[in-house]
Amino acid sequence: MRSIARWMLALGLSLSLPAAGRAAAAKETNTTDQAVKAGDGEEATVVTSERLTFDYKQKFALFEEHVVVTDPQMQLTSDKLLVVFDANNAVQSLKAEGSVTIRQADKVATSNVATYDVASGKIVLTGKPRVRRGRDLLEGEIITFWRNENRMVVYPQARLFIYPEKGGSNDPLLHLGK
Repeated sequence: MRSIARWMLALGLSLSLPAAGRAAAAKETNTTDQAVKAGDGEEATVVTSERLTFDYKQKFALFEEHVVVTDPQMQLTSDKLLVVFDANNAVQSLKAEGSVTIRQADKVATSNVATYDVASGKIVLTGKPRVRRGRDLLEGEIITFWRNENRMVVYPQARLFIYPEKGGSNDPLLHLGK
């Protein structure tokens, strides 16, 4: 499996999946919580799980049980992560399922399912999605981000909790144009 192109996940969280061998190597050397340097000094993304099923013919990789993706920019955890490839072995889509948590700096997004369509840049969080930054909180039944357009839609029952500057944040995405 070739190295895969970078993709964005919720509120500017970046993630790239490495060659399959890196996941196994990282697990054997206990480097899941540390940045791994490639031969050229570039930091690598490490994906670990209890089980990896890779089907070159069917063009997918399925990471199962205790999935942890550690990237220089963020960390994602879930019960399962399905990566679907196109005819050129580039990532077509990703789907994280079960207790999905995405952490970057002071931002944390949680949901039951997170899907990402590479071509459109569309990221959809479903199953009690919440995005928290500091004390501020955004929630609804479906949170959709378009990473290439810097926009999002939350529906139905969108709720945004903004706390005073002392404990809140100045993130324009959470303040929705304020």
